[in-house]
Amino acid sequence: MAKKRSIKKEELQLFKRTWKTYVLPEWRLVLFSILLMIFVGGLEAKSVQMLEPIFDKVFIENNREVLNIIGIQILLIFAAKCISTYFLSIINTKLGIKITKKMQLDLYRHLIYLDISYFDKNNSGTIMNSFNDIYAVRDSILNAFNALVKDSFTFIFLVVLMFIKNFEMALIMSILWPVAFYPIIRLSKLIKKSAMKQRDGISGLFSSLIQSFQGVRVVKAYAMEEAELKDVENKTEEIFGLEIKKSKYGSLLSPLMEFFGGVAMAGTLSYGGYKIMQGQLTTGEFIVFLLAIVAAYKPLRSLSNVNTTLQVGLGSMERLYEVLNEKPSIHYDSSKPKLDIKKCDIVVDNVSFSYRPDKPVLKNVSFVAEANKTTAIVGASGSGKSTLISLLLRFYDLNEGSIKIDGQDIRDVDLKSLRDSLSYVSQDVILFDDTIKNNILFGSENATDEDVYRVAKNAAASNFIEKLDMKYDTVIGERGLTLSGGQRQMISIARAMLKNTPILLLDEATSALDARSEKIVQHSIEKLMEGKTTIVIAHRLSTIINADKIVVFDNGQIVEEGNHKTLLEKGGYYAKLYEMQFSSAADFSEDS
Repeated sequence: MAKKRSIKKEELQLFKRTWKTYVLPEWRLVLFSILLMIFVGGLEAKSVQMLEPIFDKVFIENNREVLNIIGIQILLIFAAKCISTYFLSIINTKLGIKITKKMQLDLYRHLIYLDISYFDKNNSGTIMNSFNDIYAVRDSILNAFNALVKDSFTFIFLVVLMFIKNFEMALIMSILWPVAFYPIIRLSKLIKKSAMKQRDGISGLFSSLIQSFQGVRVVKAYAMEEAELKDVENKTEEIFGLEIKKSKYGSLLSPLMEFFGGVAMAGTLSYGGYKIMQGQLTTGEFIVFLLAIVAAYKPLRSLSNVNTTLQVGLGSMERLYEVLNEKPSIHYDSSKPKLDIKKCDIVVDNVSFSYRPDKPVLKNVSFVAEANKTTAIVGASGSGKSTLISLLLRFYDLNEGSIKIDGQDIRDVDLKSLRDSLSYVSQDVILFDDTIKNNILFGSENATDEDVYRVAKNAAASNFIEKLDMKYDTVIGERGLTLSGGQRQMISIARAMLKNTPILLLDEATSALDARSEKIVQHSIEKLMEGKTTIVIAHRLSTIINADKIVVFDNGQIVEEGNHKTLLEKGGYYAKLYEMQFSSAADFSEDS
């Protein structure tokens, strides 16, 4: 029992948090909405009450003057109700838009500042489904709000009218209504359970769809269309099965309400007819009481669905706040001192790191990247080279040791000032569905068009850009897929050139370029590296022969260190890697 109470308390806290954060700030709209809903509820009861004199004064006493007066009054009541309902709809729409906008911005703001590790653990489908949850939460809150205010007051006014007309019959009805609510509440909980399972299924479906579309070239290359279709079909069947199950539970609510409404109607007719024959009730009073029951059915039915509405929304609310409650361990903190770069020496001291406790990636790594010089990091795939770049950028925080720039631990300085001092070109080029110019400007929004043209030329990108119809205003599609791999890399290099920071991080920056473009870009990169501390990750050892220092990684550890000449003379791990690549290149040349 204690667990059940705890869950209810947690649920209440979620609703309070949502109401306080997203609804109450719009208190003017909320207050106006409440007043209009109370007014509309009162008009509903008044329109039923106006029927009493029609039966007693017009139909029974045949009074024509009363008929004209009542007709005008009813017309005015319905006109006021229509106008009020119109403005109520407009206000609620505005309120819904404001709530949705703030929730979406809050969610995106929170997500974009979360650690990289969060995105490592959660797939795109799950993350995108959080935005769908916003609509469920909004609808849940607003529908429940409308029902609890408008329908509650309408129902209360009608019940008061019933008690005024006949206390005994109203008392009997008051006993029957609570009995009707118990099975409805039970059904609502079953609906919530099915809705939560369905949402999880939709998240899995979205994830599969995103992966299929992003990897459509691989799907087609391996002729896996039918396999992918079967997977989506199975997940869709599961979702629709849950939808049917939820619909079955929901479909029981209306018949239950109809049944209890029929019981109330039959009881009222029998007891009311007896009262009329006894002379204790007029025909008009009886008709008004009967119509009040009929009119009360709609708000009562709406109120019976409030629990269902809230339960469905609660599932989305719980998932939404799971995301919003995530706390980044690496965050911007303006109270920390800004990185003060003088010489720009980078000291990696006894660094160890693992993504999982049982699988270390870097083990006691120590080296110095001297100011204004190029340090190359080489080694087999999976040896921890790219992980080191991620630690320098503070995508992750190291487990042991330190990384210092001019004696300043990167964990102790303002994160923005650190990243503003770094330019990064990755092996996996990330471009946005925007123009070429805006992609180059990313991170350097204050640069001029002339600056964009200059770096594009230096990165060998201007040659292909000038041949495009829209040139720099060409929209390149999602992840830049309308461009070749080499063209995407050129734009990425131009972006880093434009940022022009004292530290340059290159992770296989020329890997996707052909020989001619690589030669041009390599020359531009060499110019860019002048006066900068550069760390280069390279698989092709021919690109780092002139590096001031080469640090050789193997299985997360440094096994050798020196320049190209000394490492070759040493005849160790680096020499073997170089010989292997040189032999492969020679074999390829002969085959060609």
